[in-house]
Amino acid sequence: MKKLLILSTFCLALIAIQSCTKDDDDDNGDTSKTKEVLLTQHTWKMEEILQVENNTRIYYSRGGSMNTNNYDNDKITFLADGTGTYSPTVAQTLPITWAFTNAEKTSLGIVIKFGPNSNTSLACSQLLLTETKFFCVTYFQNGSSQPVLGSVTRTPL
Repeated sequence: MKKLLILSTFCLALIAIQSCTKDDDDDNGDTSKTKEVLLTQHTWKMEEILQVENNTRIYYSRGGSMNTNNYDNDKITFLADGTGTYSPTVAQTLPITWAFTNAEKTSLGIVIKFGPNSNTSLACSQLLLTETKFFCVTYFQNGSSQPVLGSVTRTPL
């Protein structure tokens, strides 16, 4: 019950922060690009992540001095055919599949294949895509089947 309360509080805080944030780096007025094009035209590097896993806060901001983890080499590429790659490190590249999960295309499902019998399914909600920004609230279960909730901001590589 305590974990559920912590995750719920964290989720509400993320939603409140995102809804109050002014987006200065919009897509420069180009509204002709579809969400698919915006998603697949770049490889996206990690810019900032805040998540709670096993009741532990994980934080990273590119160039930051208060980081608890290093995501300097973390990147993801979405291809138009619903596949792509996720690279958590320079030495590791993993296949992914992805699909929008609602008609408004504000939710995205991503499956990362870590091995023959090891997949992680991420649910990304509150998806914001522009020419220069990929933001979403993420939820998944870690290898210990513990819930992980976070927010991720990515920028083009």
